[in-house]
Amino acid sequence: MKDKKIIKHRILDHNYGFGIVLLTVLAFILMQIFGGVIGSIFGFLTVFVDYTKVISMNTLMTIITVVAAFLMLALHKRWFYPEFEGNLKTSNNLGRWLLITLGILLLIVVPDAIAMVVNGKPFAAPTLTSVCTSLVAGTSEEVAFRGVPGSYGMRQINEGKKIPVVMLITSVLFSLMHATNLFAGASPSATLVQLVTTLGMGALFCAIYLRSGTIITAMMLHFLYDVYALMNAEAVSETGIMVNGVTKTDVIANLILFVLEMLVVCFLLRKSVWDEVMALWSKKWNKQ
Repeated sequence: MKDKKIIKHRILDHNYGFGIVLLTVLAFILMQIFGGVIGSIFGFLTVFVDYTKVISMNTLMTIITVVAAFLMLALHKRWFYPEFEGNLKTSNNLGRWLLITLGILLLIVVPDAIAMVVNGKPFAAPTLTSVCTSLVAGTSEEVAFRGVPGSYGMRQINEGKKIPVVMLITSVLFSLMHATNLFAGASPSATLVQLVTTLGMGALFCAIYLRSGTIITAMMLHFLYDVYALMNAEAVSETGIMVNGVTKTDVIANLILFVLEMLVVCFLLRKSVWDEVMALWSKKWNKQ
């Protein structure tokens, strides 16, 4: 570290809250650019190879989006070189955190699944479209809302009591992004409920990310949860839009889900582990 020049980030370092918002927007823009370039390359290749006969455009666009997301992670690591060791590497036991992530997934979906069965609501088997939609969200959204801005937030803070602030800013941004579903045909009432639910989910994704130190855990939880959510054929389209209005039962169920999410978040980021989280991220940013 002493022999390597650290790049100054004057605009970002002026205020870490502003930096988190700016990096979120920038990550989205850059991923769109990366995706456009990769798409143009595939478009050029059709002159020589007609790959559309073996792969659908939906699947191809999913692959392009996922690749663009990981390119953004690589750029993020290089941008903060040599400080940052990256979002994919973890100093903790990855296998342990993957199991914990699966446990959290079961904790939040099993009660809802039981309620759906009791109420006679239909489940739809995952389709290729719903899996692709979940994979796109689970990678690109985690990079844009957790991987890039969340890691930067942990770079800037120097005390454990500010960890919840990083989580809150990224979660609010994640929730507000879902308001754009109104322009895709979502009902206003369903969108409002989704804003609350995604606020809790965003906090949960951020908590598991900050504790494990790797974006892989948040990506996995996000992807699997979305696959499950899209199985609710009565309320959600294959592309994740809540097109129907919500009932009182739906509101109660989502409020219960939000409370459950926040209880898990409070446990994962309880005060007694703040020093552990700070030590983990200090090591990831080569501050030690």
